[in-house]
Amino acid sequence: MKSEKTYYQVNQPEPVPMTRSGVGGCFGCSPSNDLGLQLQFTQYGDGTIEARHQTAQHHCGFDTVIHGGIQATLLDEVMGVAAQRSLPSDGSDLACATAEMHLEYLRPAFLANEVICRAWVTEIDGRDIYVEGALLSADAAPSTKATSRWRQMRYEPT
Repeated sequence: MKSEKTYYQVNQPEPVPMTRSGVGGCFGCSPSNDLGLQLQFTQYGDGTIEARHQTAQHHCGFDTVIHGGIQATLLDEVMGVAAQRSLPSDGSDLACATAEMHLEYLRPAFLANEVICRAWVTEIDGRDIYVEGALLSADAAPSTKATSRWRQMRYEPT
């Protein structure tokens, strides 16, 4: 993890406005996609992005566990916001796209509990943005860890 657990217990994150172009129908973050996750994001002073989510029963994998693909989606979304927020404010607002992502499933993430998704940028190299993330249980124990590389799109897909 980037910072100690106590950092997140004593500091309040600020809401992150979703102003990226091209994501109006996004499964993970669009508030207008009725079938999507409709994630809302906040940002801590250290740059960490966070989303909290109570997963629906129909997103189960094995028995009472959140499906691994949904866990990957949650992490992909929060890491994408971290990548996007790392871009210069005077640049293009085109979305960043996942170039690659690696997941490590550590322990089950249960449907009954809200999960905490966190991500932070570790490096920027030209157009590549490297991000780490974690899916945490309500008591902040990591269930899934991820690393990813992002790249900002050069033009709006058609």
